Amino acid sequence: MHKVIVTDSSERAALAIIRSLGRKGIEVTAADSTNLNAGFLSKYCSRRVIYPSPQKNKKKFVKSILKLVKNENFDLLIPVTDFTMIPILEHKDEFEKHVKVAAPPYETAIKAYDKIQTVKIAEKHGLPCPKTIFLEDPSNLKEIATHLSYPVVIKPRMKVSWVNEKAIVLKVTDKNYAYDSKDLVEKYMNLVSKLNRFNIPSDFLLIQEYVKGHSYGVEVLMFNSKPKAIFAHKRLREYPITGGASTLRISVRNKKLENYAVSLLKAMNWEGIAMVEFKLNEKTGNIKLIEVNGRFWGSLALAINAGVDFPYLLYKCIIEERGFNIPNYKTGIKQKWLIPGDILWLYSSIVKKGKILDSIKEFITSFTVPDDIILLNDLKPTVGSIKTSLNLLIDVIKGQRNISGEIL
Repeated sequence: MHKVIVTDSSERAALAIIRSLGRKGIEVTAADSTNLNAGFLSKYCSRRVIYPSPQKNKKKFVKSILKLVKNENFDLLIPVTDFTMIPILEHKDEFEKHVKVAAPPYETAIKAYDKIQTVKIAEKHGLPCPKTIFLEDPSNLKEIATHLSYPVVIKPRMKVSWVNEKAIVLKVTDKNYAYDSKDLVEKYMNLVSKLNRFNIPSDFLLIQEYVKGHSYGVEVLMFNSKPKAIFAHKRLREYPITGGASTLRISVRNKKLENYAVSLLKAMNWEGIAMVEFKLNEKTGNIKLIEVNGRFWGSLALAINAGVDFPYLLYKCIIEERGFNIPNYKTGIKQKWLIPGDILWLYSSIVKKGKILDSIKEFITSFTVPDDIILLNDLKPTVGSIKTSLNLLIDVIKGQRNISGEIL
């Protein structure tokens, strides 16, 4: 029996992977920096491993995981989040002396991880992108700001970076949106001031036009430079509501978005799993690329339930080296993320939009939609998800992160 180790088992995507592979009779080891998490409690988890938190000390994490795969006969290592994938890929050659890693080389992964590289590659290959400004010298900001159309969004090049082995997470929230030139200069310099506290250079930020429309994700498994599986979903609710993880989404088909996604991943020489995110204005038909997530995505369970079992297909490509036809899937399938995602969406929607009754009604009407985590025949992970949510709340109370998930 083949053995697979999955990191970040407290995450929704990791739980979906554990369930997918476990159902196929594959021995799955769940690994995380915390105990009593969703993946550990799944009936499909064969073994549990705790490693040092990569958020607190990247070097210790790498040393621990490397020692583990040296001493065990794992066939496949699946890193799930940026926190674990990037440190592992920085040492991929060393890891692959002992285990296959389900991710592309670091030089390829960074093309998706760094938004500036993503935009440059996309523009070169004719994909529609938001107007993007790479500001190397903040002293030029005032002059540039007078020539922009508003609103604009100030984005970090990368969601996660490490300073002195500790992770810093920056997300796009209300403070990242600017509505005129004065607002842009003020908010940009406030963000630069925050970066300076961590010795992160100011060119870590970019400025992008604000794109109206609905968010769509196109998920692709690339293997030997060919798409082996494709799935698409439309986000119906997000948290943060300014743009973030989907808390409710629906499976769709959109050939144009699919072609754009495959074209971009081919241009990146991508191998493995990735999600390409777009904004589509359904009134005008206007499409813009938003970003590429070069790893498994939080709403993975929807793709699996709709008919595209990405974890098992990836396993078949890497371990079994078996061919298969591109799977079809059902459209119109909905799935939600209740704890804590949709609850936070409800809170944020009421506070920021002020539409209390409308928000509560919308929340209640989707309550019977299948959930990413809550599953009657594998119910214990729900307890782990609640525990993880409480731990995050404690971090917010302590000031170690904010409610949007930024680690400060």
